[in-house]
Amino acid sequence: MARRLTAPMLTVLITLVLMGVSSSPVLTSFADSPVISSTEGRQDTLDVDCSGYSFEDLFEYDFALFELNVLDDWATGDMYANAWVNGSNSAIVRDNLDGLFEGLPGGDNDWISTDERDAVRSIGPKCIADMETRLGMREGIPHSGGVDWNDFEFVEDGIGLDEVNLVPEGHPDARTCTNFGAAADCKEVPTSTTDDMEISLSVADGQNHNVRWDQLPNSGVSNFTLAMNISNMSNAALVVTFPVLQGLRMYDFRVMDNQPASGQTCDHIGEPSFIYLPDGALQVTQLVNFDRTQWDLYCDMFMDFTTQEPAMNDIPAWTGEAPANGTIVPTSGTGTWPFASADVGNGWATDENGWSLQCSFDEAGWSVSTNVLGDFFITQPADSTQATATCAPVDPLGASDENDTRTWTFGTLYTATATVDNDGKNARLTITSTGLVNEFLFSARATQNGQMGAIGETVSVASGPTVTAVSLQAIRPGAFSFAVMAEASSMLDHEAVLALGLTKPNSPPVVSVAVNFDGENATWDDSQLKFEMYGLVSDPDLEAVTMSLTICGAEYQGFNIDGINWVVEVSTAICLANGLTNYDVLITAVDESGASTQLAVSIPSPVSEEPPAVAPPLVDDESGALPSLSFLATLSMLGAALLLQRRKPE
Repeated sequence: MARRLTAPMLTVLITLVLMGVSSSPVLTSFADSPVISSTEGRQDTLDVDCSGYSFEDLFEYDFALFELNVLDDWATGDMYANAWVNGSNSAIVRDNLDGLFEGLPGGDNDWISTDERDAVRSIGPKCIADMETRLGMREGIPHSGGVDWNDFEFVEDGIGLDEVNLVPEGHPDARTCTNFGAAADCKEVPTSTTDDMEISLSVADGQNHNVRWDQLPNSGVSNFTLAMNISNMSNAALVVTFPVLQGLRMYDFRVMDNQPASGQTCDHIGEPSFIYLPDGALQVTQLVNFDRTQWDLYCDMFMDFTTQEPAMNDIPAWTGEAPANGTIVPTSGTGTWPFASADVGNGWATDENGWSLQCSFDEAGWSVSTNVLGDFFITQPADSTQATATCAPVDPLGASDENDTRTWTFGTLYTATATVDNDGKNARLTITSTGLVNEFLFSARATQNGQMGAIGETVSVASGPTVTAVSLQAIRPGAFSFAVMAEASSMLDHEAVLALGLTKPNSPPVVSVAVNFDGENATWDDSQLKFEMYGLVSDPDLEAVTMSLTICGAEYQGFNIDGINWVVEVSTAICLANGLTNYDVLITAVDESGASTQLAVSIPSPVSEEPPAVAPPLVDDESGALPSLSFLATLSMLGAALLLQRRKPE
């Protein structure tokens, strides 16, 4: 019998990537296996058993990021994760979540509701705690097998779950839940909805960890191996950060597979990358891209770590790509700003065992750091605008060439203010140089929730304030920021996002009515009981527009909008029912932000067939009183006809 995917807890998706056994998908229906039960028939009283399930058995994601912080006790950790689900994959998730509630009110009806969402949130931590894990860590000599996959387990009380857009707010197809027992404010959307969504895992409020394992006896000081099963993980990144431990380094890596009959291998899995954070902590990043259709292929990954000093330890050295002495590193002011991407910054120095950038500042409060991707950041305190730093690459054993340091100047490059034009088409950004450099080139684009405005002009900024116009094309009404770039001689290129508290005003839609070949605003059908109108509609802010009209005091919403073209067929039944003959209409177009435009349109009455004209009787021109001869003859003929009709036999 064919089985359907109704397994538990798709909302816990991001954590389950690291869990479960590698096998073909477990497709179990509610009827086949009592995965979820309810004593009261309500979603908020569910019990759940997720034993034996893995994330890949249940879920298709576009990308997932997992961050594991090993805590100082080497027995607990914080797992943070985020999964992005887009387009058709999000429809699959919604459908599977709805199937999770098969047999319960509102479940498995091709609609995903806020009640189902809340139920999933409540049982999520319990489901995760049941799952088998994919991570193990063991002290001793390097090994490629025998790892206990249950070394890591999730702690139910420490698990926090959240989702974004599972049931999109304001969706055009949303409706009030129709099932018995639904909450008063319950809303549901079709499971076919393809709006993007996110699922996230974190440490629950009031807790300090959400994962634990058997503590390493020597707390990482002796050799240990981190093992992970990565079978069927499609597109994901695992970032593991260890406690600060002098000399900790990764010295070997390998991937093993089960060599299935299909001939598939795990050779496509690349080696992890690693960096040392400013505090000296080792951070390892492993990227995985796996064909999830290869269910017969099992892949196990092994990372070997040690604190033993290598026989030969090379001192890290600058490369030719490193900034020279005297280089200016610009910022946008107080705060934390990126100043080099991982691809750029990691090329500034070289060392077989990795290196980190360490800088000593002549002003308090300044510091450099990196994120999980290895990008470089500078933090500037509120009471300082400029500082000079002496920087050097340092390897994990603390080795550094004290005679080969670089001196760089960090500081605020400019101050910025901005206004928005009254028509909302442009913003005016005023840039004032702080004198950090004599002159620099500057450009800006509006940005809003990942949407970029039109490319603006590049201006030269020197001693005085410089104003540049920034187009707000493609930016919707509401708050927006500026994505800015600056470059100058002897200065690192500067990129930043400025949030200056500006809001783009809303512009109402523009609507027009076309005329037909007769020059009329409407075309009546043959019955003359309805007419058709068409025209154009657009919104300056590129928002979606809805249209309606009123006729004879009644509202009508049957508009068909395709791009900027609209057409509507209007019945006049309401007019006839009320004895009204004025068919003029008032069209209303409303954008997503609520701005509206109204257009009054005159509608011609339908053309009616008039009876043929009857010629008046001829009048004698002279007397003006006697009928003509032809008229008398006609009367005689009518009289004779009536007489014959009366004489017909009975």
